[in-house]
Amino acid sequence: MGQQCCVQERSTNRASIASQAIQDELEYMKEFTIGQQRRQILIYEDKPICYFLSKIELSNDTTVTAYSLNEKGTTNEFEQYEQMQEEIVKQIQEKCDESITPIDDWIILCDNENTLSSLKLFIKQIEVDSQTKINATKCEFIVPGKPNDFIDFMSNFQIQKELDSRIDAFYPMKKNEDNKESIIYLSYKPILMTSAREFIYYKKTKQIATNVWCDVSKSISDPQYPIKKKVRGEILLSGYLIEPLSNYKNKDYFNNRFKNKNFDEFSFVRMYSLCDFKMSIPLYLAKGQVKSEMIKYIDLVYQKLQ
Repeated sequence: MGQQCCVQERSTNRASIASQAIQDELEYMKEFTIGQQRRQILIYEDKPICYFLSKIELSNDTTVTAYSLNEKGTTNEFEQYEQMQEEIVKQIQEKCDESITPIDDWIILCDNENTLSSLKLFIKQIEVDSQTKINATKCEFIVPGKPNDFIDFMSNFQIQKELDSRIDAFYPMKKNEDNKESIIYLSYKPILMTSAREFIYYKKTKQIATNVWCDVSKSISDPQYPIKKKVRGEILLSGYLIEPLSNYKNKDYFNNRFKNKNFDEFSFVRMYSLCDFKMSIPLYLAKGQVKSEMIKYIDLVYQKLQ
């Protein structure tokens, strides 16, 4: 390998072999105190060596670069997820489009019609097997700006870490930029009596109709991603649909609910999540926790997008 690959020569205006991405990160960290910098450095502890190799540009006439092999990924690496992608995009559409009725056992946690986001939130306990029950959540709300503003915001790992202090590590392990898909690592810190949790999942963003986008996630099982000293959780299905609120200008329900809003200035989001954290949480406890966390999170998202 040493004979096949060599570090590229840098032009004289380059101070080191560090990529622009690393230089930008160092500039960003200058804004922190020493204590904050130490905590910021910890986010790299869970990253595989391929992440750091990907920041050094390697060249070879016969092999692709470390960046494309690891963080960026290749088209062939994502072919195995094509069928799953189609299935989960269809599933998230169906889940978000389903109407909520009392016989569906959905429990409404909040209906904040007069708040900025107009968040409407539901929870439901789903039996996935004879021994396991998982709490599913579903919500709808509005955010200022265009759908792509929200999509970019939700795909910004640093911002998402800032919004949720429970997150320990959050980064893409592989990317296929052309098809808007990636393999993502996410871990949560230990909280009270709960040990640390981690997730490795496939994420896809796709335009499914005129001015309508779908973003969907599902856990994957792959021996190249061994379980660390954490409990491996499972995202059974999670995602959202987003479109301009103006798509609903002629719908009575939306005209009544958002009568004081300029439809051209907002996007409408519908979310669904079914995640197994490998712990047993009674529904009566989950209701309060989900309600407080989602209200806080959606309020923060709305504020950041203003």
